[in-house]
Amino acid sequence: MRCAHFRTALSARLDGEPTGLPDRRLDKHLARCATCRAWLEQAERLRGRVAEAGAAGPSADWSANLLASLGGYGSGADRAGADWAGARGAAADGLGATGGPGQGEGGSAPER
Repeated sequence: MRCAHFRTALSARLDGEPTGLPDRRLDKHLARCATCRAWLEQAERLRGRVAEAGAAGPSADWSANLLASLGGYGSGADRAGADWAGARGAAADGLGATGGPGQGEGGSAPER
């Protein structure tokens, strides 16, 4: 088995997914393969950095720019927040008692 297979399994392990290999076999390979140990250490550092960056969420400017590129909205952060709140409300209205988006009166899909 090649290191690429072990790295795929190690990546799955980091994500809490099934590895497809016994843990003992992965650990044994790590004990013998310095290259895979270094890869795992780097993957763990990267995972931590991504988690830290994602914890704060996107900045107001980033969100405003995204909304502007998606719908032609103004680039101001206040405008983006207001538009986002309106979009959430509109989405919630579409998911009301009718059963889901696109379902009008009687639960049927709209005519095309």
